[in-house]
This record gives sequence, C-alpha cells and structure tokens, in this order.
Amino acid sequence: MICPKCKAEIDTDSCYCDQCGQEMRYCQSCRKLGKGNRCTACGGRMVPAIEYFKNPVLPVTSEVNSASSGDEQETGADIATIKAPASMRLVLSNGQLGITIEGVDGAVIGRRHGIYQSLFSRFPYVSGRHAQLHFDPNMNRWSITDLHSSNGSKYNDQPLLPGKPCILENGATIQLANITMTVAII
Repeated sequence: MICPKCKAEIDTDSCYCDQCGQEMRYCQSCRKLGKGNRCTACGGRMVPAIEYFKNPVLPVTSEVNSASSGDEQETGADIATIKAPASMRLVLSNGQLGITIEGVDGAVIGRRHGIYQSLFSRFPYVSGRHAQLHFDPNMNRWSITDLHSSNGSKYNDQPLLPGKPCILENGATIQLANITMTVAII
C-alpha cells in the first residue's frame, strides 16, 4: 500500500509508515486508507489501523432492480462496520424501484459520494452528498441528516431542515429528492 502522507510503498498490514512514521487510518465504512477523522470518499469515520484490524467487518449488500425497463439486476456490495445492535438494524427500501439499503452509522447517501452511490447514481435529483445516517448507541436510535441537498429531504412528508438530525421510526417514510423509501428498524 502507499502511505497517504509521504507516498512511500509499505506493507499492507502496517499500522505506521516505516518511512515517515505516519499512523495509518482506515475508513470504517468503505475500508479505504486515508488520513484525518472523516473519509474523503464516503464521509465515514477514520480509525487508527490498530483499532481497524481488531474490529471485525461485516458485509453490507445493497441491491437495485430496474422496475420499468426489466434490465438486469445490479448489485453493489460494500463492507462496513455496523455499530447498531442486531435488534436495531435499519433498512430503507422502495419496492417499486427495487432499492434496499442497510443503514451504516456515519454513511453518506448520495449520487456521487458514500457507500450507496452505486444505487443512487442513476437518480439525477438526488444530490452528490444528499444525506447522512447516524446511529446513537446511547439512545439506541437511528437518525438521518439532510446535507444541504439541492432538492431536499422529507420525513413523513415534512421537509427536513438541512444539517439538523431527524430521528427515524419504524414504518415512517423518508424522501430524498423524488425517491421515497420506507423505514424498517428490525
């Protein structure tokens, strides 16, 4: 792998660069190597390599089916650490569009950014960085925050204020631009 600071080639399981001493950090959501506290690719939380290698990662599979044209099913698989307990899994879905995503703490939903970008890239009204999911382990609940998207977000048909988290409840609907999804907390 390549050190993000000095660009030296180092062993793939290194926790520090042996050339410049830079601590290696990995994104918990998309598993990319980087620096800083947030991933520049998906907005996920960056953790030190020592912590990253200790925690198991779970696969998250997301699928999109083309409802109107009968095209082949597209599948995008991402790897992420899911912080919610098994009884608090978040699933957002739209049966007509064939969209089903499993919530990942800190994940960005967008057309150009985040771990779900392959799902939303074909929807031009969804912003590049539209919204972000968050799981609060202290309150044991999920929330979504609109990231100042161009076409807005709604929760149960009520507009969300950009930058302000909205608590998600089982059975509610969330609308990102013109895409409506049902919230399931299982």
